[in-house]
Amino acid sequence: MRGVNIIIGEIYLISLVIVIIALTFGFYQTTLYKTGDTLEKEEQARYCNQMSNFMISDVVSKNITVLNTGGTELNIDNFLIYVSGNNMFYTYAGDNILDIGESVTFELAIKPPDTSEIKIMGDCESGDIYVIGSVHFCGDLNCDPKECSEGCFLDCDVVYCCGNGYCDSAIGENTSSCLVDCP
Repeated sequence: MRGVNIIIGEIYLISLVIVIIALTFGFYQTTLYKTGDTLEKEEQARYCNQMSNFMISDVVSKNITVLNTGGTELNIDNFLIYVSGNNMFYTYAGDNILDIGESVTFELAIKPPDTSEIKIMGDCESGDIYVIGSVHFCGDLNCDPKECSEGCFLDCDVVYCCGNGYCDSAIGENTSSCLVDCP
Protein backbone atom coordinates (compact mmCIF):
# COMPACT_ATOMS: atom_id res chain seq x y z
CA MET A 1 0.00 0.00 0.00
CA ARG A 2 2.85 2.30 0.80
CA GLY A 3 4.22 1.82 -2.75
CA VAL A 4 0.84 2.87 -4.25
CA ASN A 5 0.82 6.05 -2.14
CA ILE A 6 4.32 6.92 -3.36
CA ILE A 7 3.27 6.45 -7.01
CA ILE A 8 0.14 8.57 -6.49
CA GLY A 9 2.25 11.24 -4.77
CA GLU A 10 4.74 11.27 -7.67
CA ILE A 11 1.93 11.54 -10.24
CA TYR A 12 0.42 14.42 -8.22
CA LEU A 13 3.81 16.16 -8.03
CA ILE A 14 4.50 15.71 -11.77
CA SER A 15 0.99 17.04 -12.59
CA LEU A 16 1.57 20.05 -10.36
CA VAL A 17 4.92 20.80 -12.05
CA ILE A 18 3.29 20.53 -15.51
CA VAL A 19 0.50 22.94 -14.49
CA ILE A 20 3.02 25.44 -13.09
CA ILE A 21 5.14 25.26 -16.26
CA ALA A 22 2.04 25.74 -18.47
CA LEU A 23 0.88 28.74 -16.43
CA THR A 24 4.34 30.28 -16.51
CA PHE A 25 4.64 29.77 -20.27
CA GLY A 26 1.15 31.26 -20.82
CA PHE A 27 1.99 34.28 -18.66
CA TYR A 28 5.25 34.76 -20.54
CA GLN A 29 3.56 34.58 -23.95
CA THR A 30 0.63 36.87 -23.12
CA THR A 31 2.16 39.39 -20.75
CA LEU A 32 5.93 39.48 -20.84
CA TYR A 33 6.75 38.53 -24.41
CA LYS A 34 4.98 40.07 -27.38
CA THR A 35 6.28 39.92 -30.90
CA GLY A 36 6.78 43.05 -32.95
CA ASP A 37 3.80 42.00 -35.11
CA THR A 38 1.55 41.74 -32.07
CA LEU A 39 2.59 45.15 -30.77
CA GLU A 40 2.14 46.69 -34.23
CA LYS A 41 -1.39 45.24 -34.54
CA GLU A 42 -2.32 46.58 -31.11
CA GLU A 43 -0.96 50.03 -32.01
CA GLN A 44 -2.81 49.95 -35.36
CA ALA A 45 -6.09 49.07 -33.63
CA ARG A 46 -5.66 51.92 -31.13
CA TYR A 47 -4.75 54.33 -33.95
CA CYS A 48 -7.72 53.31 -36.12
CA ASN A 49 -10.14 53.81 -33.26
CA GLN A 50 -9.21 57.51 -33.26
CA MET A 51 -10.87 58.01 -36.69
CA SER A 52 -8.20 59.65 -38.82
CA ASN A 53 -9.40 61.88 -41.65
CA PHE A 54 -7.67 63.61 -44.52
CA MET A 55 -8.62 65.25 -47.78
CA ILE A 56 -6.98 66.12 -51.07
CA SER A 57 -6.92 69.91 -50.98
CA ASP A 58 -5.13 70.68 -54.24
CA VAL A 59 -3.76 69.04 -57.39
CA VAL A 60 -1.34 71.07 -59.54
CA SER A 61 0.71 69.39 -62.27
CA LYS A 62 2.57 66.49 -60.56
CA ASN A 63 1.88 67.78 -57.03
CA ILE A 64 -0.96 66.55 -54.82
CA THR A 65 -1.53 68.37 -51.53
CA VAL A 66 -3.20 66.43 -48.72
CA LEU A 67 -4.54 68.00 -45.52
CA ASN A 68 -4.93 66.10 -42.23
CA THR A 69 -8.41 67.23 -41.19
CA GLY A 70 -8.42 65.64 -37.76
CA GLY A 71 -8.70 62.54 -35.65
CA THR A 72 -5.04 61.66 -35.20
CA GLU A 73 -1.62 62.12 -36.72
CA LEU A 74 -1.03 60.17 -39.92
CA ASN A 75 1.92 58.05 -41.01
CA ILE A 76 2.21 59.10 -44.64
CA ASP A 77 4.70 56.34 -45.44
CA ASN A 78 1.63 54.04 -45.50
CA PHE A 79 -0.27 56.12 -48.08
CA LEU A 80 -1.07 54.68 -51.48
CA ILE A 81 -1.78 56.98 -54.43
CA TYR A 82 -3.79 55.71 -57.39
CA VAL A 83 -4.21 57.62 -60.65
CA SER A 84 -7.11 56.18 -62.66
CA GLY A 85 -6.67 52.89 -60.79
CA ASN A 86 -2.87 52.61 -61.18
CA ASN A 87 -0.69 52.67 -58.07
CA MET A 88 1.77 55.56 -58.46
CA PHE A 89 5.20 56.16 -56.96
CA TYR A 90 5.52 59.43 -55.02
CA THR A 91 8.01 61.46 -53.02
CA TYR A 92 7.52 64.14 -50.38
CA ALA A 93 9.65 66.44 -48.25
CA GLY A 94 9.71 66.34 -44.47
CA ASP A 95 9.14 63.66 -41.87
CA ASN A 96 6.67 60.82 -42.22
CA ILE A 97 4.19 62.05 -39.60
CA LEU A 98 1.42 64.44 -40.65
CA ASP A 99 -0.05 66.15 -37.60
CA ILE A 100 -3.66 67.35 -37.37
CA GLY A 101 -4.10 70.53 -39.41
CA GLU A 102 -0.86 70.05 -41.35
CA SER A 103 -0.61 69.38 -45.05
CA VAL A 104 1.93 67.56 -47.20
CA THR A 105 2.57 67.76 -50.92
CA PHE A 106 3.25 64.50 -52.73
CA GLU A 107 5.16 64.72 -55.98
CA LEU A 108 4.32 62.05 -58.55
CA ALA A 109 6.90 60.84 -61.06
CA ILE A 110 4.70 62.02 -63.95
CA LYS A 111 1.87 64.51 -64.36
CA PRO A 112 -1.51 62.74 -64.30
CA PRO A 113 -3.51 63.13 -67.53
CA ASP A 114 -6.44 65.57 -67.49
CA THR A 115 -9.69 64.04 -66.19
CA SER A 116 -7.75 61.43 -64.18
CA GLU A 117 -9.27 60.20 -60.95
CA ILE A 118 -6.80 60.50 -58.09
CA LYS A 119 -7.49 58.29 -55.10
CA ILE A 120 -5.34 58.34 -51.98
CA MET A 121 -5.66 55.61 -49.39
CA GLY A 122 -4.22 55.94 -45.90
CA ASP A 123 -4.30 53.81 -42.79
CA CYS A 124 -7.57 52.32 -41.51
CA GLU A 125 -9.21 52.29 -44.96
CA SER A 126 -9.37 56.12 -44.87
CA GLY A 127 -9.06 58.00 -48.12
CA ASP A 128 -10.20 60.69 -50.52
CA ILE A 129 -10.89 60.96 -54.25
CA TYR A 130 -10.25 63.93 -56.52
CA VAL A 131 -11.07 64.11 -60.23
CA ILE A 132 -8.80 66.45 -62.21
CA GLY A 133 -10.69 68.92 -64.34
CA SER A 134 -14.11 68.12 -62.90
CA VAL A 135 -16.41 70.82 -61.67
CA HIS A 136 -17.01 70.21 -57.99
CA PHE A 137 -20.31 71.35 -56.59
CA CYS A 138 -22.24 71.15 -53.37
CA GLY A 139 -24.05 67.83 -53.37
CA ASP A 140 -21.44 65.77 -55.27
CA LEU A 141 -20.49 63.99 -51.98
CA ASN A 142 -16.94 65.33 -52.28
CA CYS A 143 -16.00 67.90 -49.63
CA ASP A 144 -13.82 70.44 -51.40
CA PRO A 145 -11.90 72.92 -49.21
CA LYS A 146 -14.01 75.88 -50.38
CA GLU A 147 -17.22 74.02 -49.50
CA CYS A 148 -16.32 74.06 -45.81
CA SER A 149 -16.46 77.86 -45.63
CA GLU A 150 -19.44 78.04 -48.01
CA GLY A 151 -21.41 75.83 -45.64
CA CYS A 152 -22.13 72.84 -47.86
CA PHE A 153 -23.80 70.52 -45.33
CA LEU A 154 -24.45 67.88 -48.02
CA ASP A 155 -20.72 67.30 -48.61
CA CYS A 156 -18.98 68.64 -45.50
CA ASP A 157 -19.38 68.59 -41.77
CA VAL A 158 -17.43 69.90 -38.79
CA VAL A 159 -15.60 66.58 -38.33
CA TYR A 160 -14.38 66.61 -41.94
CA CYS A 161 -13.44 70.31 -42.13
CA CYS A 162 -11.99 70.69 -38.63
CA GLY A 163 -8.24 71.11 -38.98
CA ASN A 164 -8.15 72.93 -42.31
CA GLY A 165 -6.83 76.10 -40.66
CA TYR A 166 -10.03 78.14 -41.05
CA CYS A 167 -12.79 78.70 -38.53
CA ASP A 168 -15.72 77.80 -40.79
CA SER A 169 -18.75 79.11 -38.90
CA ALA A 170 -20.98 78.32 -41.92
CA ILE A 171 -20.80 74.63 -41.05
CA GLY A 172 -20.88 75.14 -37.29
CA GLU A 173 -17.21 75.35 -36.36
CA ASN A 174 -16.62 77.20 -33.10
CA THR A 175 -14.37 76.94 -30.04
CA SER A 176 -16.28 73.93 -28.69
CA SER A 177 -16.73 71.99 -31.97
CA CYS A 178 -13.26 72.66 -33.46
CA LEU A 179 -10.72 74.23 -31.14
CA VAL A 180 -7.91 73.60 -33.68
CA ASP A 181 -9.45 76.08 -36.15
CA CYS A 182 -11.27 78.36 -33.70
CA PRO A 183 -8.97 79.09 -30.73
